[in-house]
Amino acid sequence: MIKKRVFVYGLMFLLLLGSLPVAGLAQVTTTSRISGTVMDAAGALVPNAEVVIRNEQTGAEYKARAGDDGSFVVPSLPVAIYTVTASAQGFKQTAVTNVKTIAGETVNVEVRLEAGAPSETVTITGGAEVLQKETTAVGATITGRQITDLPFTSRDALDLVMTLPGTATPGRPRSSSVNGLPQGSLNITIDGLNVQDNLIRSGDGFFTFVRPRIDAIEEVSVTTANPGAESAGEGAVQIKFVTKGGTNEYHGGAWWQNRQPNLNSNYYFNNLAGLDRDPIRLDQYGFKVGGPITPWLKDRAFFFFSYDRFRLPESLSRQRIILSPDAGQGIYRYRGADGSVNTVNLLQLAAGRGFPGTRDPIIGGTIDDIRASTAEGTVAANPTDLNRQQFSFVNVGGQDRYFPTLRLDFNVTAKHHVEAIWNYQDFGNGVDFLNGVDPQFPEPVGRISGGQDSNRFSFVTALRSQLSTTLVNEARMGFMGGLSVFGGSINPGAYEPFGGVALGFNGAGLNDPWPNPFGRAG
Repeated sequence: MIKKRVFVYGLMFLLLLGSLPVAGLAQVTTTSRISGTVMDAAGALVPNAEVVIRNEQTGAEYKARAGDDGSFVVPSLPVAIYTVTASAQGFKQTAVTNVKTIAGETVNVEVRLEAGAPSETVTITGGAEVLQKETTAVGATITGRQITDLPFTSRDALDLVMTLPGTATPGRPRSSSVNGLPQGSLNITIDGLNVQDNLIRSGDGFFTFVRPRIDAIEEVSVTTANPGAESAGEGAVQIKFVTKGGTNEYHGGAWWQNRQPNLNSNYYFNNLAGLDRDPIRLDQYGFKVGGPITPWLKDRAFFFFSYDRFRLPESLSRQRIILSPDAGQGIYRYRGADGSVNTVNLLQLAAGRGFPGTRDPIIGGTIDDIRASTAEGTVAANPTDLNRQQFSFVNVGGQDRYFPTLRLDFNVTAKHHVEAIWNYQDFGNGVDFLNGVDPQFPEPVGRISGGQDSNRFSFVTALRSQLSTTLVNEARMGFMGGLSVFGGSINPGAYEPFGGVALGFNGAGLNDPWPNPFGRAG
């Protein structure tokens, strides 16, 4: 028994100590409270009643004692469904079932006791009158089957916020705002940990570094006005995600979502340019499982694991401005004053005036390579220019992402509960279409392209300790990190055919073989 107590209190101390240097990372509460009043059948208050709140899914129990006024409060409860049981001398025991809590909110339950022996039990099924009457916060919550069944194309739980009142999305999801407020006013958390990219939060606040996935999330809660003191310091709009946890029963599921080009029509502008439909082959698949860590640890230790995979071979239609075959050899056409079309050999003119009369080998070789690459697309005349043409083609790339999530819960003793949540996310884009650094031309020119690779993670842990029937402490800490690499495949050797530099064709009104947004090479 002594060793057990030493372990428990040592664990409490370490968690509390670890939370101190990162307190700013996990200040938003994702737990809930149940408060209420114990009364008799006539409505008179019943003082000093014993109250037990039991998690219907894990069996965890939280005890409290009603005050002289019959009221009780049990804070820092995980989001779940509870049974509230009250008992007092001279009354039957009364149990109120199916009390659902919401992250960051207080649920009020009135328990009415009937006269009788304490050994008798009155069960109120379906929940008593459950009200939230302690705050003026305005918001909405999405839970359970709503999260997975609402119709939207992605499996990103943040996109669910776009279905709630007050959210406006003028373009892509990342541009969304809530109640017309700037994106810097948003505070997005998973299990109390802010997961936004704080480098760009003020102008891109709807973007999160760690992405919540719908089958790993138990609840999405959005508060748009009058948030509580536990949340308001980090943003006017609170968007809270709570990760699913294991229960006393084993549950799981699997999914596969697939899109094939054979089932899609062609894009209008592809038809206009004579191009085939973009080969979109999207696969989203994964599984989830949760329950007691072992069958003989029911009511004590639980796990939940989710694995989500996203694979998207991408393509994007591009149009470039290139020189006509004659112009590439130095023969230019122009329209005279009488409207006739004339030609002139600029290289011969240059030679006659003492300048080099041949093409620079690097420039000439690149122009020839660009002309060779037109075999991968279609070339059309430029209606406004006799020496330039429009080249249309399709760039091909792809994304591969995976999202494992693990949550562990331990009822260490009847008074101490520990939870730990881990997210790891790997993003791999061989061709970075998002930032416009896909190849400027097909092969043999398109040997340079920028990719994007990212490894991201988050970890949250919390310890809830019931120190007495009137004193509860929660210590919560978390951290987030990772590495994002843009253009990791670009190296000086890739510029060797161009003399080690970005050539700057755009100065002549043409598309450069590589504009190099990452800086000049060589």
